[in-house]
Amino acid sequence: MPRKKKRAVRGARATTASARAASNYPWHRRVPWIAIAGAAVVLVIGVLVARSFGVGESAGRYTGPGSGVGDHITEGTPITYPSYPPTSGPHWPAPTTWGFHSEVVPDERAVHNLEHGGVVASYNNIPADALAALQALLTAYQKDKYGEVKLLIRPYDKVAPGTIVLTAWNWIDELPAYDDARVRHFLDAHLNQCCESVP
Repeated sequence: MPRKKKRAVRGARATTASARAASNYPWHRRVPWIAIAGAAVVLVIGVLVARSFGVGESAGRYTGPGSGVGDHITEGTPITYPSYPPTSGPHWPAPTTWGFHSEVVPDERAVHNLEHGGVVASYNNIPADALAALQALLTAYQKDKYGEVKLLIRPYDKVAPGTIVLTAWNWIDELPAYDDARVRHFLDAHLNQCCESVP
């Protein structure tokens, strides 16, 4: 390498080294971390906003921004919902217990369970092994801070025989047969995601 070129390379290295030495101020070292933290916060907010509108969410179908949070109707009063099973709306003052129910749980009560961050699995005349698989989820999931797995499993004659319909607040997934991966995906996405953090 010619001498002039070597001197130029050495000079460039010296300039870079002196620039590094000049950047030893604390704020120079903080700037990249502040930018990274800011970008992370913007990304998280973007994901949460997108999720609230159903963008990029494949765990069920978003049914729109529902109303009815805290809207308690007199116990026993029938309510007409825009869909069955409902995914939001006014409801009776008390939810039912979590877990498996062999008896009919009225929509007006089940919607209150949705409001507490639960998922309702409504089924109609499904095979015994599918029902057993649904019930097994109650022990497969870790209990929340209230000691609950917020899954309500109930018989429901307003859907076609042989089907299972999963609902969460503003979300629904209709399954023609039990699909373990799909059911778990729905639960993972929606358990404890709405609207009141209570048992």
